[in-house]
Amino acid sequence: MLVTATLPPDSGLRVEGVAVADDTVLVVVVATREAVPCPICGQHARRVHSRFRRGVADLPWQGVSVRLALHTRRFFCDEPTCPRTIFAERFPGLVGAGARRSERLTTLYLAVSLALGGEAGRRMAAEMGLRISPDTLLRLATATAPPAAPTPRVLGVDDWAWRRGRRWGTILVDLERHCPIDLLPDRTAETLAQWLRTHPGVELVTRDRAGAYAEGIRQGAPDAVQIADRFHLVKNAGEALERVLQRHHQDLRRAATAVDQTARAAAEPVALGPPPTTSAQPPAPSSRAQLAKTASRDRRLAHYDAVLELHRRGVSLREIARQLGLGRDTVRRFVRADGFPERAERVRRPTSLTPYEPYLRERWTAGCQNARQLYDAIRAAGFRGSVSLVRHEVAAWRTSPGRPGRPARQDGPPTAPTPPVRPPTRVLSARQARWLLVKEEAELEPAQRVYLAQLRQDCPAIVAAEQLTREFGRLLRERDQSALAPWLAAATTSGLPEFGELARGIERDRAAVEAALQYAWSNGQTEAQVLQLKALRRQMRGRGGFALVRRRVVRDGPVSRLRGQAQRRVGEAA
Repeated sequence: MLVTATLPPDSGLRVEGVAVADDTVLVVVVATREAVPCPICGQHARRVHSRFRRGVADLPWQGVSVRLALHTRRFFCDEPTCPRTIFAERFPGLVGAGARRSERLTTLYLAVSLALGGEAGRRMAAEMGLRISPDTLLRLATATAPPAAPTPRVLGVDDWAWRRGRRWGTILVDLERHCPIDLLPDRTAETLAQWLRTHPGVELVTRDRAGAYAEGIRQGAPDAVQIADRFHLVKNAGEALERVLQRHHQDLRRAATAVDQTARAAAEPVALGPPPTTSAQPPAPSSRAQLAKTASRDRRLAHYDAVLELHRRGVSLREIARQLGLGRDTVRRFVRADGFPERAERVRRPTSLTPYEPYLRERWTAGCQNARQLYDAIRAAGFRGSVSLVRHEVAAWRTSPGRPGRPARQDGPPTAPTPPVRPPTRVLSARQARWLLVKEEAELEPAQRVYLAQLRQDCPAIVAAEQLTREFGRLLRERDQSALAPWLAAATTSGLPEFGELARGIERDRAAVEAALQYAWSNGQTEAQVLQLKALRRQMRGRGGFALVRRRVVRDGPVSRLRGQAQRRVGEAA
């Protein structure tokens, strides 16, 4: 079985013997062909000049290394016009000229290097009984050129970060074959146009809203239909809604106050979301983190005041950003805001104590306000956390500082229990309010409905922005081509600069947006390939040049070739 699997069929080779050592199987192989062709002129030669033995590594067997002792002959070439007088016979399908590894083993090493890289590939090879260095694996990967893929009919184009914010590349995906076909070293229009010129025949191209890609496609494939990605269009509309909300921080605060008033009127706890980390009671002596937070707010407030002062003097946004060392988006947000944009409170993540919080509140209201006793009660119910977690939780419920030790003895009449202090409703950030506005009404909690009702009542601009966002999402989901023109007109005349800017951008790219409503293709598959590329880059720990990354992404499936060769040999043996 081992010998038969080692030699390819019709190879002209015969096995003379097999020797088994502790960690190696040695197979002695002898050539049996009477005449072999000259590698230069192709003339068959029969006169033997000499013999020598080649050591060739082959695929392992049961985790044990296999080596071939290949007895090779040299022949005289009797063709007078051939420049080669003496040549060594070749063994196509088994081993290349001068190679020390069989072609099958080289293919296996290439598959391991492309899938795992250097160090991880070396460890995997060692598990299979193979000894190879990581540098050799990487040399195999970089020495082979990527396969020449056919020109795709439907092409997906997207960027990927080689070094985020500084260096970018472009990935090209065949959307019909579901595989990446090339990587480009940058994301400029010239590079993409040059690739399209050298690969004519692309009919449809999906892309995001980047202007460089649109220009590159127009230059390199003017007859191709450009399709704007629907996900990015929805994202653009959501970002416009978020910018509208950024101008109405005071309305967001008034909506949170309305939720608190409704909760007090109903005399029941209502929570818009996870409670904030701070309480409504006078804070304890400031910790180092609280002092740093206060200092950060003071710096932002100083920047805000400086931006407004320079803007009142008529200084441009670009110049304000240059003078104060701020981003233009930050300056624009400060100028457009109706007041100082406070940072939203950080959302408190659920902990192991969260499932027991209703029980703790019930016991607290009933009069048990000792953290140790509460801890013992939930400990018996299965709580596996520490008592300090309980103390930290109930500290925000106290109206007065607690005393350490056992509960004090009550000599007089019992005092009425104090219910836990309800934390104030967290003021949502513009991004959090944006996602709340685009939710379906059935998915909202009662407090969220109160919040949105107050927000819509106080600010008609938010109502108009919400309606435009919802309508734009509907026409994209339903691919309602007839509704695009009315939506553009409504966005232009809405009086909202954010949606007016969005409408002008869609008008400039209207052909691609209309194609997105006409065709089913999108850039979602390309985004998935970008995620795989990011995982590969993390596996490489940021090392390796562009050639190695490109070779590992654009693969021709050497493992599939091995599987196909094995299946053919099994069929021939049968």
